[in-house]
Amino acid sequence: MKLRRNYLCNATLFATLAAAATLTTGTCLAQAPDQSPTRSQIEGWLNWRGPDQTGSSAEVGLPTSLVIGENSKSWRLPLNGRGTPVIANGRVYTLGYRGTGKQLIELLVCLDERNGKVIWEKSFTHFLTDIIYHRFALGSPTIDPDTGNIFVMLSAGQICSFTPDGELRWQHASMSEFGRLVFPNGRTGSISLTDKLAIMHMTSSGWGPQGPARDRFFAFDKQTGECVWTSTPGGPPKDISFSRPLLAWQNGRQIAYAGLSGGHMACVDARTGEALWRFPMCTGGMSSTAVLYKDTLIAIHGKENLDTSTGGRMVAIKLGAEPKPGEKQLVLGKDHEVWRNELTAFTSSPILVGNRVYTTVATGELACVDADTGKILWQHKLAPDQIHASPAYGDGRLWVPMNNGEFFIVKPSDEGMEVLAKAQLDGNCLGAPAICNGRVYVHTTEALYCFAGTGGDAAPKPSTVPPVPAGAAITLQIIPADALVHLGERSSYRVRAKDSRGATVMDLAADDVQWSGKLPKGVTIKNGILDVPADASPGVAVLTATAGGITGTARLRIVPGTSHSDNFEDVALMPHPKEEGVKYGKPRPYWIGANLKWEVRELDGHRVLARTLDRPLFQRTISMIGDPRQSNYTMTVDVRTDGNRRTMSAGGMINQRYAIVLKGNHQQLEISSNEELIKENTRFRWKAGIWYRVKSRVDANPDGSGVVRAKAWQRDAPEPEGWLLEVNVPNVNQSGSPGLYGFTPQSRFRVYLDNITITPNR
Repeated sequence: MKLRRNYLCNATLFATLAAAATLTTGTCLAQAPDQSPTRSQIEGWLNWRGPDQTGSSAEVGLPTSLVIGENSKSWRLPLNGRGTPVIANGRVYTLGYRGTGKQLIELLVCLDERNGKVIWEKSFTHFLTDIIYHRFALGSPTIDPDTGNIFVMLSAGQICSFTPDGELRWQHASMSEFGRLVFPNGRTGSISLTDKLAIMHMTSSGWGPQGPARDRFFAFDKQTGECVWTSTPGGPPKDISFSRPLLAWQNGRQIAYAGLSGGHMACVDARTGEALWRFPMCTGGMSSTAVLYKDTLIAIHGKENLDTSTGGRMVAIKLGAEPKPGEKQLVLGKDHEVWRNELTAFTSSPILVGNRVYTTVATGELACVDADTGKILWQHKLAPDQIHASPAYGDGRLWVPMNNGEFFIVKPSDEGMEVLAKAQLDGNCLGAPAICNGRVYVHTTEALYCFAGTGGDAAPKPSTVPPVPAGAAITLQIIPADALVHLGERSSYRVRAKDSRGATVMDLAADDVQWSGKLPKGVTIKNGILDVPADASPGVAVLTATAGGITGTARLRIVPGTSHSDNFEDVALMPHPKEEGVKYGKPRPYWIGANLKWEVRELDGHRVLARTLDRPLFQRTISMIGDPRQSNYTMTVDVRTDGNRRTMSAGGMINQRYAIVLKGNHQQLEISSNEELIKENTRFRWKAGIWYRVKSRVDANPDGSGVVRAKAWQRDAPEPEGWLLEVNVPNVNQSGSPGLYGFTPQSRFRVYLDNITITPNR
């Protein structure tokens, strides 16, 4: 067995240990390559929670007033936003948006911290979101302390990494790759970074075991963008969550904590995704980010408590619990609750200063809490209410934005607080302030403000995490852990040996690993190289890697290429478990978000795709069936609905990130991307019980604009010559996975799809 050159120490020793089914570093490798974090090479306010993930800064010399123009270093940039800027090396990076309707674009902007002048900006077209009231840019970038690279999740779900100069390094389309679900509030949150990984979580409905909707963690290699692990630590979602994963070290293990959309606080291994424990708290999503204090995790929420009829709670959870080897994820209960109080925060996050917790609550008060006992020392009314915005701390003062646009400088004590300055900013405050190089930044829905002081930063704190040698290997980690490949594509895998604490023992050479798994027809893997010929069958597989008696698995999804057709006649049917005398078949396994929402049935002697009716929480379904890199294709699908003259369902397709839908209750053919931004329709009369054919294509122009075209006609009739509906789009989506659309209002009448075709545009 060979090792990669970096870890080649003693081949004879390794072979002996491998034969005993144990991999270890012995004297060869004193420390695993990802064991101990190094001191940051790049310093600043690198994520929305600041250097210590507490919302606090050790800087001094911060401004004493909130007046733009009083100090020549202060500035204001008109830019719609809802998040927190991050700062490094004299540059400010922030999310924003510009325009309305069809013209709206989301932005990642890089500014000069001295004057707010734009250095560069990247624009992103919205697509397939339910966002209302322009709730875009409700998140924050994160800067890698080792490289200065920027990581961000956008409102439509793109997960991206850029260089400091704005060059795209890699990206994922989370909806079509992992099944990210969309919600009207637009919350995307912020990505957390370890020395090797970019970690975030989202509510998703993917394929196979990840088909049921859950809040899941995803970790990506910071350099390559490959998915390293996924984790499902909680139950069904009840509301969206954008709680940023809080990173920490415990007993030699790097871990991540986050509130989930199902009302649980969860803890996972940050290097493997192993779900360690969850603490059920409430009946809704938890979006506030927690803070660590001594051996407790302090969290707050604003939903109904599980054990009382009241809403909202701040709680301190005792840490240290871990499942024993072989045990499942622990469920913590009352015995792990150190203290609680009745503070209620919608999504505002607490900050920690010494042994004091400061937080703004839903009714507009600023509160001070003793971190040791949970006692509320005081509350002070600042505004009518509070939604998302969180305070920050620096230079002995609290910087407190409120939902109504008021911004306060407050001096706290154990007896109360004193307002030192107050300003009414333009727009609403929804993000937290950022503090860097003597400046305090706050972004409103109208502008980004920078208030400058004299400056004087404190010395950075060195890492206090001691090196921990890797132990014996117990599992293999395959990278990528969750991959999307299209027909005609080749990809490669790499394998790491991991110990019980998630540390990397060593990297294995590809030809030292035995591969197995039930692959789709024509697909092969050898020496870590996956070969998917153009004439292979699409499908899914779980790959297993074995070396030295230990194993690991990875998920693989193979989708068709640009030319594809499907009429479902080959789908095997079986007795329906809920409907006597009915036979059904499962949808294609490589479709995203389709299992339990679609099924194949017999209709008029043919097998067709039918929308299920037993999932009232999922009356609308968008299922992605291809590759997000696909572009310039024409798509057709046949649509039929049950119902009557007054009540029908809707069906159609997703073409390059635009929904083209026959709407029964409205008697319309519609092209849409967002309810408030792109939604155009034309009258089209159609009846229940009759098949219709819908056709669409997207054409992009060299200047970035484009046209989305659609037509519909009764299937038995000749195709009309012209297009029935054409929508001009100023910033057209250049690519996007094909998909299927079904909507059954009140789950009353089925909608059916058949004869799907995808062909390159001529």
